[in-house]
Order: sequence, then structure tokens, then C-alpha cells
Amino acid sequence: MLKNAAITKLQTIILVVIIIVAAGAGAVYYYMTQEPAPPAKDKIVIGWAHGLTGYLAPQVETLHVYYKWIIEDYNAKGGLYVPEYDKRLPIEYIEYDDESSIEKMLSLTEKLITEDKVDLLFAPCSTAFAFAAFPLYEQYHYPVIAVSFGSDISGEKMKTGEWKYSFSVLGFPGETGKEMTDLFQYINSNIAPLNSVGIIYHADQHGTEYSNATATYLTNAGFQVPVLQSYPPTIADFTPLVNDLKDANVDVAIMCGYEGATFIRTCMAQDYNPKLLFIGPSMETPFLVYTAFQFTYDDVKGVAFYDGWPATGYDTPELQAWAEAHVTRYGLPNAYPYPASATFYASLECVFQAVEKVGLDREKIADALRTETFDTIVGETKIRPGYSMQCELAGTITQWQGRDMMDVIWPLDAATGDIIYPKPAWPSD
Repeated sequence: MLKNAAITKLQTIILVVIIIVAAGAGAVYYYMTQEPAPPAKDKIVIGWAHGLTGYLAPQVETLHVYYKWIIEDYNAKGGLYVPEYDKRLPIEYIEYDDESSIEKMLSLTEKLITEDKVDLLFAPCSTAFAFAAFPLYEQYHYPVIAVSFGSDISGEKMKTGEWKYSFSVLGFPGETGKEMTDLFQYINSNIAPLNSVGIIYHADQHGTEYSNATATYLTNAGFQVPVLQSYPPTIADFTPLVNDLKDANVDVAIMCGYEGATFIRTCMAQDYNPKLLFIGPSMETPFLVYTAFQFTYDDVKGVAFYDGWPATGYDTPELQAWAEAHVTRYGLPNAYPYPASATFYASLECVFQAVEKVGLDREKIADALRTETFDTIVGETKIRPGYSMQCELAGTITQWQGRDMMDVIWPLDAATGDIIYPKPAWPSD
């Protein structure tokens, strides 16, 4: 009996030790597998560098105004919700002037990352600047959506995964060339003859990529492209190029560049009026067109725009209200949105919604941007690496048709106005 009692007591002790050890191991495993508590944080900081001065300043003023607006909008409701803190945090921003210098932009972007240690980055202005900044985003793993950007070279790197943190909004050159070619084929088959196209382009990355992609698509489709001519960034007089287009007697003239106002004034002065005139960035913004450049509705009626898509037609009640609020918010006459305004804002909504879903872990934000669909002011929206942003309420090609904002003319199922072809003659004085 005593022997059996001793064995029972020993078994009990062993069992207790096993339970204690198991409990301890379980506790160790529990704490080892739990996410560490995030560091204390009372705000989110976003940084960017773009040209507040220099030749890009007008574009920055119109294309990047949404950087501050979306921050204001989120702060008005208490900030940006961050799941790891289970609360909204106010947003602050650091804005640097790169003076329209790529070298200075790169230096300031690295400062934002390494010294200011911002939580998120917004992109600089223009294709060449964003292209130069993308390697930094890849090096430091910062997911960034470039709004004022388009490059097939970059697009290929995004598609292959070589660039995993760099995203875009606008149509890439190859996409744009195809859309314009499809439009021209439709016009030729259904409206009036359109056989030849002349292209002049700003000698930079934007001009080179968009002009070459467009010319390739057009010639492969059987269109003639007798003029494919670059011009220097310092150009002061478009008369020689207008004469080249005149001599070639092209049906459509395309300018892949930023000097649209000067080019149009030269066309008017030379009484050069092709059946259709396409302009690149700078002539899509109502404030610039009607107030700064002082064109009239009739001056630009029929002039089309290739680089503003996904393009919003602002024809739903919600987007009409957003357009009117846009004018009030700007506080300037004719400050209606341009075709991509709402989609630029929507792309930033995608970034913030990604944070609200996965938190401030930048790897998870990049994954969310690659894979998630977001609910934005232009409907269901998806960021597609290497392609234009896909959104529910959008078209591709737009045209001035005698009102405050541009109308979508292509594709037809997204159009808010009929295609004007040929464009009207220039108004007489």
C-alpha cells in the first residue's frame, strides 16, 4: 500500500510538472507568434517633391492640387483610419520644391525617405521625373502611384514585376496609340475620310514615347504618317512645323507636347485648320484654356486631347456636383476639372483605402494596390501594373465641344458627346 501510494504521488508530481511546462511553452509560443505592438504614433506624414517653381510649375498647380485636397478631406473626418491602431490618425505633409530639376527632385525624395522618414510618398510631376524617381521607390520599398506620367518602358518593368512599388494612372503610350488608331478607323469608316496623320513632338521622354507608339499603330493600320518631327524644349516659333504639316496636307495633326497654346495660336495665325487637331498636356484644363490663355469656346471647339484618360465626362449627378465644388474650392474662374481630375483624385483614394485595409506596412500596401478593387468617386477602380487605371466611369479620348469641360468622344459606350469631325474653321476676327 505504501509503495503504491508513493508511485501515485510521484505520478501526480510528474503530471503537474508536465502541465506547468506545457503551459509555459504555450505562453512562450503565444507571445512569439503575436504581432508586436506598433510603435506609438499620433499622425501620418506624407511627402513629395515637385516643381513649385520652374517650367513645370503650371502643371504642378493644376495636376497635383489633389495631393492637398485629399489630405484636407480625410482630415475633415478625423484623419486616415489605421487598423493596427484601430483609430483615425491626422495626416500631415512635407512638400519640397524641386525647382523643376530632376537632380534636385531625386535628392529631395531621398531626403523624405531617409531623413524625414515619411510614411507615404506622392510622385513628382511629369513622365521624365517620375521615371527617374521609380528606382528610388523600388530601392526603399515605397508604393507610389504617379498621376502625371506615362511610359511603355516603365510599363514593361511594372508588368514583369521588376518594379513592384511603382504604379500609374494615365494611358500608356501603346494604349494611347491604339485608342487613337481605333478612333480614326471609326471616323474613316463611319463619318468622313481620314487617311493621313502628321505628328510633331516635344523632344523628351513623353513626346518621344507617345509619338512613336502612335505612329507605329497608325502605320500598321494603313494610315499614312508623312510628318513625324521632333522639336526642342526651347522652341519659340512653331511656324516651320506648321508649314511642314500644311505641305503634307494631313487630315489630322497631333502635337505630343506641352506647348499647345502656342501651337494653336500659330495654326490660327497661319490659317492652318486640319480636319482634326490633337493636343497633349496643357490644353485640357478649363482655367488655363479660358482664363490664362484666353481662348474662347469657339477657338478650341473640335480640338481633341489624347493624354487625359481614364477620362471623366462629369455627366452623372454626383460628378457634376464634384465639378461645381471643384470651381468653388479652387476659388478661380473657369476652374472646372479636366478629363483626368476625378481619376487622379480616385487614385489617391486607392492609396488611402489600401492603408485602411492593411495598415501602414508598405509591403502590404503595394500588394493591395496590385490586387484589390477600390470604391472611388469614379466607381469601382483597379490599379493595373503596366496599364492605365481601370475605372467604372471613364473614357479615353476627349474633345472641346463648346462648353466648360471637355467631352468624352471615345469609346462610344462612354461618350458624353458626338465626335466633331471635321473640326470647325477658326473663328474670324
